[in-house]
Amino acid sequence: MWTAIRAFLWVYALVALVVVGALAFAWRFVAPPPPREVVVATAAPGGAYHEVAEAWARILAREGITLRLRPTAGSIENLRLLSTDPPEVDLALVQGGVGGEAAWPGLESLAALFFEPLWVFVRGADPDDRLAALAGRRIAIGPEGSGTRALALELLAGNGVRPEDATLLPIGGMEAAEALAAGTIDATMFVSARPTAPIVRLLRAPGVTLLDFRSRADAYVAAFPYLTRVALPAGAVDLAGDLPAEDVVLVAPMAQVVAHGTIHPQIVALLMEAFTETHRGRQLFAPAGRFPSADPTDWPLNADAARYLRHGPGFLKRYLPFWVAVWIERMWVLIIPLLTIAIPLARLAPPLWRWQIDRKVYRWYRHVRRLEAALRAARSEEERRRVSAELDALADCVGRVRVPLSHAQPLYQLRSHIALIRDGALR
Repeated sequence: MWTAIRAFLWVYALVALVVVGALAFAWRFVAPPPPREVVVATAAPGGAYHEVAEAWARILAREGITLRLRPTAGSIENLRLLSTDPPEVDLALVQGGVGGEAAWPGLESLAALFFEPLWVFVRGADPDDRLAALAGRRIAIGPEGSGTRALALELLAGNGVRPEDATLLPIGGMEAAEALAAGTIDATMFVSARPTAPIVRLLRAPGVTLLDFRSRADAYVAAFPYLTRVALPAGAVDLAGDLPAEDVVLVAPMAQVVAHGTIHPQIVALLMEAFTETHRGRQLFAPAGRFPSADPTDWPLNADAARYLRHGPGFLKRYLPFWVAVWIERMWVLIIPLLTIAIPLARLAPPLWRWQIDRKVYRWYRHVRRLEAALRAARSEEERRRVSAELDALADCVGRVRVPLSHAQPLYQLRSHIALIRDGALR
């Protein structure tokens, strides 16, 4: 009984050791769990970037992930924070057209989320609709580090208005709106996905006009591929007040989410769910289903984000809680080698156990063969008696061997073989 138990323990301890060794090796390739806190660079509190990030934070909180918002001056500062070594934030909202892989390497785009039109307000009831007409004027183009400033400088330069050709003021928001309404500046530019308080203030201000890009929108889109022609319908800001009084054509970059290339794939999947939940509906400048979008983006599209945009959430995340799906996906790298090794070992273990039992019997046969050969070579009666005594001792040792009943046949065969040779020694 104890012989069988010892053999069983030896065999299955060996199997367990091999399995544990394989798992220890495979563990090196298991992806780390997703972080519990993620930091996103937004823009000033109260703006569209900050508001949408707050909505994402509420969605991620449902899965136990904290999304911490870091207010900034805008897109350029967001990219700087994302490109430090190590990165100061995990992802950032960035205005389309303010950068790209050449200027900011090592980053990836997760998705484009909404249009952000350029709103250009100028003094005068019927202004020239060309930005070139702003040469020599006082223009508020947003603070340093903002996406508005970067876009304004590029579009002005495209119209031949260089920094030395106009007075470019680093102000924005309500400060710029009040300055234009008061006549202390001649024009101001905003980049915003919706009519903010400063924009509404200027839409209502007498003597101030929103520039209509109707006649040159296609030219802007051709010259600057990150821009899209969009329309602000009449009455969209205030239907009762008929604001604006007629349709206005604007040009718009897209707001996109940019992340460092090392962002955790599970966080990407969770963020994509948040983007879909918050941005797939109808927007002021886009129909339902237009966003989140895979193009155009200024950086390579993250592989996990691209997979989500093509196929939606994976099978596990579609039907299981987030952390359960994460655990299973992380453990695949262990489960596959475990099954690959454990199944053959499980089939090998019973024969190995039987071999362990049988070898307790078969190892005596080398002594049997030696004594049989010695018996054949004996030339005297004394030599025969000595071999016979050794056979008696061998039979006594074998008689003390214990094996399970299922393996008794080889043991009794060994005993009969010893008896047969001993009988030959006595004749």
